[in-house]
Amino acid sequence: MANNLQCLSAFLVTLLMAGSVGHALDNYKEFHRDQWDFELGTNFFYSEANYETFGEGSTSLTSGNHYQLLDMDFATRYMPSRTWSVFGSATFSSAQSKNSVATRTNTSFSNMMGGFDFIAYDGVVQLVPEVGILIPLQEVDPAGDDALNSEGVFELWGRMTAQKDFGTARIYGWLGFDYRTDGRSSLMPWGGGLQLKANAFRFGGEVIGSQSITDDEDTNTQYIRNAYLQNVNAGSYKFYSVNPSSIDTLFYATWIVNNSWALQVNGGATVAGENSAAGYHAGAVVRYSFDMADGYRQENYPLYNSPPTSAQPVAPATKSNMYNRTDTEMSTSNTRQFREATDDGVDQSQFKGRPTKKKKKSNSSIQDQLDKTEFEIELKRGGN
Repeated sequence: MANNLQCLSAFLVTLLMAGSVGHALDNYKEFHRDQWDFELGTNFFYSEANYETFGEGSTSLTSGNHYQLLDMDFATRYMPSRTWSVFGSATFSSAQSKNSVATRTNTSFSNMMGGFDFIAYDGVVQLVPEVGILIPLQEVDPAGDDALNSEGVFELWGRMTAQKDFGTARIYGWLGFDYRTDGRSSLMPWGGGLQLKANAFRFGGEVIGSQSITDDEDTNTQYIRNAYLQNVNAGSYKFYSVNPSSIDTLFYATWIVNNSWALQVNGGATVAGENSAAGYHAGAVVRYSFDMADGYRQENYPLYNSPPTSAQPVAPATKSNMYNRTDTEMSTSNTRQFREATDDGVDQSQFKGRPTKKKKKSNSSIQDQLDKTEFEIELKRGGN
């Protein structure tokens, strides 16, 4: 991991609101190699009515009852490549229901979520499949007396997102399947959105929905479930309702503060549904991102023109500044052409070396040679 982990890039933030699989990650998918995002999001939901039958509008809760929910999502997403990512989140929920008899509350970590997504096709549009699992941290207790702050069941979902970036505008949409345990109905989440870019700001809107496509095991005894919700949730169908379906809206504005941070405010309201809560919601998101390979990455790094040798390694095309071209491309011919700059106004002749005189052979050396020769002659005579 690079030593200078910097927060380099932040990208757009949106929330999946009521009626869809609950996690606070983007519906438009971006992939930045070695980027790691951390996100804190909050969403407030308030309801005084229910949708009983699809297309017939909402029905107010009795006696001025109301239900409200505050969620805080702690989410993270890591992208080890430009084509796939892993993500996870934990949700802290605080619910309150109020009827003519009592006010009930429930505050706890409600669920955890994890999954992965990847680019399956990148052509005319991008197709991004996603698979995930939601783990409940608090189950529904039919004999309890606390307000409900989640569905309280395991959920396994998959969906396919199709998206297209036109530069100043982005469009995207998704369709999926959400399997819920404990005899609950399975859902088909769907949605679509449009996003516009304006300098450091992003503006967008989404339509989000979910439709029950299988029957709940309590379909024929729905009145028992509704009586329980009347007691603990002031009659709200926000959670634990039979065969719920809903259509919701979301509008958001995102400010890219700098290369490190992004802030968002959002809001919306339900527009239709069946066996689901009618209400409005508002939220905010802050995201912090950094690049795990900061200091070593260089996108579109040019390869060397000449064939690689043992003394000239090929630098990766997409990552690592550890290969520095200024070090590896220095040639011998360039070093031989080096000339010292001497135009500094100083007389350079003062620094030139002076020639040294050759020493004459001394007379003593000549005499030694003559003595040696005479000695050899005497030896030869004595031998004769």
